Parts: sequence; C-alpha cells; structure tokens
Amino acid sequence: MHIFPLNQLAQFNDKSPGVQVIARSGPARHVLFSFQAGQSLPEHTTSSQIAVQVVSGQLTFTLHGETRELEPGQLLLLEAGVPHTVQAETDTIMLLTMTPDPQHHSLAGELFDIIEPVVPLD
Repeated sequence: MHIFPLNQLAQFNDKSPGVQVIARSGPARHVLFSFQAGQSLPEHTTSSQIAVQVVSGQLTFTLHGETRELEPGQLLLLEAGVPHTVQAETDTIMLLTMTPDPQHHSLAGELFDIIEPVVPLD
C-alpha cells in the first residue's frame, strides 16, 4: 500500500504547469499536475482513457466546444483520442490517471517522457 500526500507533492512553476508522474501501477499511470492560476495545457490527445480529479482549486476543461468547470470532489472520465484543453482558473492541483499507460500522447515530449515516477509500483 502507498499513500501519497498530493498537496505536499505539488510543485508549482512560474513558467509552466508542474508535472510529476507519481506512480505507475499495473496498466495505469498517475500524474500530478500543479497549475498556477491562468496556466493551461493546449489542445491535446492521448491513446489512454483518462480520469481527472481536482485535488484543490478550479479547472476549466474544454472538449468539442463544450466547457465544464471542475472543482474538488468531482471526477471527469474521458475516452481515448478526444482532443481537449485544460485551463486553471485558480491555483490548482489535479490528479490524472491514464489507463492503459499511454503509447501516444500529443504532449509527450513536453510533459511525460523524461519524468520518472516518484514510486514505481510495477
């Protein structure tokens, strides 16, 4: 068993959202994002299904021209291959679970490829 203190692991960055792969467990990758208010991720896709959980703060999630506000206590599920954008309305910590571990992510070189997990659970 592993317990992750997500608020303590968050690493905010003035230039871009903080991104940390906190664990790989079986077929899933768990990624912690730390957004300062106003930071965003441009439109992107992934070959994985995703689950988005806001730990703290508020996000605007947009896909197919539809915008949804996400707050703590909400879970967004999205199938693979759907283009979407993310915008932080306030300082926000977001947990992203990707399953299976992505073979393709349109922001891979910018976000994930060089980041080792805090705890490799495999």
